[in-house]
Amino acid sequence: MSDPTARLAYEHARDLAAREAVHRALTERLLLRCADVLDSFDRLLADGAAGDVATYRGSVALIAGQLETALAAEGLERVGHPGERAEPATHHVTEARAAPPGTGAGEVLEIVQRGYRYRGQVLRAARVVVAVDGETEQGTERE
Repeated sequence: MSDPTARLAYEHARDLAAREAVHRALTERLLLRCADVLDSFDRLLADGAAGDVATYRGSVALIAGQLETALAAEGLERVGHPGERAEPATHHVTEARAAPPGTGAGEVLEIVQRGYRYRGQVLRAARVVVAVDGETEQGTERE
């Protein structure tokens, strides 16, 4: 093996090891953030059932917010919001309904399942219900 080839192989191996170290560090940071959320669930469950359902739901909502904040800090973006225009790249239409007053065709009426984007790439399209012109729903025939 010639000297330039050995040098190139060494540099490639070094760069690969560096990338793997960064990836490992990012993964560990994400897992620690998720562990904090799991700790919050543990505390909630250890307290037992709340006498008040609204208080319990509020606690669960706080923990869900903690998880969402942790994932957003790592670069996960939510895709799909009511009122925006449905786009094929980011929305999967599961149902179409007649447009209520004040809404336009193609406008998202409801989020069935959240979508997510990471570093500009859609991981999962949002499953949505959209408005259409007319009085028929998707899959139904006109009367």
